[in-house]
Parts: sequence; structure tokens; C-alpha cells
Amino acid sequence: MKIKHLLLRIVIALAVSQAFYYLVDRFTVTNWNNTESLIVSVISAGPESAVETEDDDDGKNYEMLERDTVLQVLSGNDIDKELSVKTVRLSGSGLDVKAGRRYLLVWDMFTDGRVQYSIADAFRVPAVAGTVMTVCTLLMAFTGWRGFLALLGLGASICVLVFTMIPLTVMGWDVVWLAVASVFIISTVTVLCVVRHSRYRFVALTGSLGGVMGGFLCGAGMVYLWELSGLAGEGSALLASTLPSLNMRGILLASVLIGSIGAVLDVSVSVTASMSEFVDYDENIPLDRLLLAGLNVGTEVLGSMINTLILAYMGSSLPMAVLICSAGVEFAGILNDPYIAQEIVQSLAGTLGLLFTIPATAFSFVTAESVRRSHG
Repeated sequence: MKIKHLLLRIVIALAVSQAFYYLVDRFTVTNWNNTESLIVSVISAGPESAVETEDDDDGKNYEMLERDTVLQVLSGNDIDKELSVKTVRLSGSGLDVKAGRRYLLVWDMFTDGRVQYSIADAFRVPAVAGTVMTVCTLLMAFTGWRGFLALLGLGASICVLVFTMIPLTVMGWDVVWLAVASVFIISTVTVLCVVRHSRYRFVALTGSLGGVMGGFLCGAGMVYLWELSGLAGEGSALLASTLPSLNMRGILLASVLIGSIGAVLDVSVSVTASMSEFVDYDENIPLDRLLLAGLNVGTEVLGSMINTLILAYMGSSLPMAVLICSAGVEFAGILNDPYIAQEIVQSLAGTLGLLFTIPATAFSFVTAESVRRSHG
């Protein structure tokens, strides 16, 4: 019976995801008002051929490719109109256009009246939204109410960062204090949604905040001692030139806080849940044995979480790391590179945050359990 219920929930989840994909697709296409691009469906696309181009001011010649393309317009004032145009792209870049798929069409108007069309990107909004919904509904299908609460916590975290912290940072608020406040809110909401025993939620919150603040202080010390400016990250120079009033070192410290809170919360909640299970099994378990169990569980979790944290940072910075290594830089030069140093700061600060989280959570749990037993 349980298997039948699970299969039914999976079918419902997939049906809801499909319906959501269709609604997002219709809404986006109908309300697409970008005057610089059109959503089009490719009816046919011919073979590409090279276009003769003139050298630019630096004497470089960039090969351009063009192809005859028949398109159906899906947005704007010319819906359902067919266009027969030549689309161009720079050799080695752009999309390999395929018939039956949808793209964003852009154009350039030259002074002689000539119009040049090109495919800017794939139209992927419905696919992205549908995939996200599929993952969310399948999560709820398998985990039920707990999965819904986990997604609620995730949604709240995203809202705090996207709709509160980032806009206030742009407005000139201190980004470090905004990050501290965001971490507190995210930790509180996540703990309320995830931790099952209400009497131990404060324990998980204390452990996570203690861990992330400990890691942050270590990261701030490394930033100060290593004299990092925060300008070496991806997009940092562009951000500094666009908003020169921003404190880029503060942005780096804020990224240390935000980047470590997820892993720290995982460890804190895992240790809290494990210790609460011990208490449920034996309410009279000795406190020193309970403390040892919490530390042992945390140590086990720590090994995999450190791996996860380091690999996450390595994966996000892999293109830049490959670029630096391809230049033939020596190992000492790589360590001295400010971009690599910033990634090391984030990785080490997150790792130290995990180390602080385990004893902070375990000792907080034992203290709370001691108080509970003393009050009967």
C-alpha cells in the first residue's frame, strides 16, 4: 500500500510539474516585452558558410558564419509571422541552431539600412522553471511534510539574500552586517523548518551561529594578514567600477559568511538530530556519554562535509584555475595569486567553521539536556 501511495505521489508530482511548465511557457511567451529580442521557433536552418570580413583596428580578422534560417515569431507584434533571414555568428561561438527549437533573435540596424540578424541565446525559461518544479515536487513526494518544510526554508533563504541583502547592499548599507543579519535569519528559519524536536532547536541554532561566526573571524584574519582587497574575484573588478562606493573587502567577508552557512547548518542539524535520537532511545543516558556520541557523530560528518565544501569552491572556480595553470605559472605563483588566495580563504574559513560547529553544538545540547533533567 505504501508503494502504491508513493507511486501515486510521484505521478501527481510529475503532472504538476508538467502543468507548471506549460503555464510558465504560455505566460512568458505571451508577456515577453523585450524590445531588443524576439522569441522565435526555428522551422529550418541551412548549412553555415563563411562571411568575408574586414580587419579591425588592431589588424585582427574574425571569421563570421552565416546561414539561411526560416523562423516563426512567437512574441511581439508579429506573432505567427514567418521570417526568412540570414543569421550570423562569430566562428567558435554562439549556438548550433536546430530546427524545432526556440531561441532569442536579435538584430542590428546599420546606417545603410541593412539589418543583421543573430541568435542570441536559447529560450530556456520554461525548461528551467519546469525542471526546478520537478525536483521540488519529487522531493515532497518522497519526503512529504518534511520535504515541504525544507523547501520553505530554502525559499526563505533565497528571498532574504535576493530581495533584502543584495538590494540593501546596492543602496549603501554595510554589507558585513547585512551578511551577519542574513545568516541569523537563514539559520533561524532553517532550524525551525528542519529540526523535529522543538526543545532542541535552540541547540542547533547556537551550534550553527557559533560555527559560522568562528569561521568568519578566522576568514577575516586571513583577509587582513594576506592583504586581500576583494577585487580578484569573478566580476569583482566590474562591480567595483560600476559601484565604486562598495567596500569590496566587505563583499569578500560577506561571501565567506554566506558561503559557509549551508555546510555549517548541515553539520549542526545532523549532530543535533543524532543526539536527540540517543536521548529518545535512553532518556537517562549519561551526559558524558551523550557528549562523546555527539562529538563522534560530528567527526564522521565532518570528513564528508569538508570534502563537499572544498570541492564546491573548486568547482565554481575551475575555469579560472585552469586559465591560471595554463599560463605556466609556478606553484608559488599560484599560491600568491589573489584570486586563488581568496578561494583558499573561503575554503579554510568554511572548514574552520565546521570544526567550531561540532563542539559548539554538542556542548549546547548537553547543557540543554542537563537543564531539562534538573527541572524534571
